[in-house]
Amino acid sequence: MLAIKIDNPEMEKKFKEYAKKQKKSLEAVANEAIKVFFDMHKKSDELVYTKKDPMKYLHKIEYEDDGEDLSDVKPYSHVEDVSEYVHSLRRERNK
Repeated sequence: MLAIKIDNPEMEKKFKEYAKKQKKSLEAVANEAIKVFFDMHKKSDELVYTKKDPMKYLHKIEYEDDGEDLSDVKPYSHVEDVSEYVHSLRRERNK
């Protein structure tokens, strides 16, 4: 059971008039309103997007090969504290 308190007398009057026009009880109208609210809320939370074809947007990265052996290179191996590193990058960017 759910109790609904309407503090606005004008809104309460309109709610009762609407229920009377629909020839339904106040409880039925309130239940429908709550159901519609949750249905709308559920739909707005969904992420709507169009899926792109990766083959259409694929492009080969061209780079000049100077013969240097990069098999032992580990990017960001110099970073010891990630949060401090990111903080300093942001500070530099925002100067």
